[in-house]
Amino acid sequence: MRETLRTLVLALLFLAGAWAVTLAVGATLLGVPARDLPAVALLLAEVGGVVGLLALLLARPAVLGRLGGVRVQLVGAGLIGTLLILGMTLAGARAMFISAHDFVIVLTMLLFAAVLSVGFSLLYAAPMASRIERVRMGAARIAGGDLEAEIPAEGFDEITELANDFNRMARALEEAAEREREMEKARRDLIAAVSHDLRTPLTATRALIEALADGVADTPETESRYLQSARGELAHLSRLVDDLFELARIDAGMLKLELEAASLHDLISDTLSSFQPQARRQGVRFVGEVSRDVDPVLANPPRLQRVLYNLIGNALRHTPADGTISLRAEPRGEVVRVEVSDTGEGIAPEDLPRIFERSFRGERSRTRGNGEAGSVDSVDSGAGLGLAIARGLIEAHGGHIDVESHPGEGTRFGFTLRRASAP
Repeated sequence: MRETLRTLVLALLFLAGAWAVTLAVGATLLGVPARDLPAVALLLAEVGGVVGLLALLLARPAVLGRLGGVRVQLVGAGLIGTLLILGMTLAGARAMFISAHDFVIVLTMLLFAAVLSVGFSLLYAAPMASRIERVRMGAARIAGGDLEAEIPAEGFDEITELANDFNRMARALEEAAEREREMEKARRDLIAAVSHDLRTPLTATRALIEALADGVADTPETESRYLQSARGELAHLSRLVDDLFELARIDAGMLKLELEAASLHDLISDTLSSFQPQARRQGVRFVGEVSRDVDPVLANPPRLQRVLYNLIGNALRHTPADGTISLRAEPRGEVVRVEVSDTGEGIAPEDLPRIFERSFRGERSRTRGNGEAGSVDSVDSGAGLGLAIARGLIEAHGGHIDVESHPGEGTRFGFTLRRASAP
């Protein structure tokens, strides 16, 4: 009821405006005599008001829409307009006392014009209705799950834009579905990897404890060695659980770091010192190049050191004897660039775009730990989480991490940190 009343008010305002504009144009431009203006105004108000109001009400989609599809609505709108002109002409002819002969001729011409108007409306409505039907059928296919459906986009009007919008929506839905499939596959891979890596330390720890319980360790030295091994396996298990918790917080967007002015030079020095014993055992050489003016940086020291541990430990696991691991840090404007490079086997080009995905393992994975139990190089849990966590932590610092690699030559990981003060 409220919508109908609103439409009626708008129609009356439109008719009043059209009536006023017509009289003004007639009096100023068309030269209608002033003595005839009252009669013309009355004629327009009586005939135009009644017929025009009726036409506006009938032309509403709620009325014409009940009669059929687009063809019927367009033809009906054309017919209503023609009847409006016909009514105004007939009323004007009678008001001007045109002879019966002239009146019949005028009426015949108007009928011919009405037929042509309806015919042209039908001729124009047919292709438009066909285009709308194609859009409707294409939208129905998309709604049915056929995301590869392509709706023909013909012309340059709103129907064309609608078809283009449906096509873009279908592409977006297809991309979203593909991402969902990839995420589901990554989730299954992660569960499989974590299940395996959880089972390994649990199985080893249980075997060690059972051996101790069965009295296999018959000397204090053997018992101490078994306990040390069990402690290492439990430490590995603890790191895996911590990694999962950290990654869950990153994925949920709940990781909020408190940043402070920190010494990047000290963090790098401490990290390299921690890895020096294993590097010597493997015959790998460390090279550190840290500019003096890199400090201070905005960082959360424990989390930033976790990133350095993951990247350097990852490089150490994939660098052969007599290889070199380089760690560089230099200021670049308002940020500091840190790079960790190695002379290892490198990463296959097809694996690079996915290297930071959780649980991703290429053919020659760079994320699986194989260090000694309890050694510092085991900071990566082995479930393919280390690089994913490193990316999440760097992004939480407001930085960016990237990777370059050439198979057989080595790999370079780099990330940026904001400086605590402008240079």
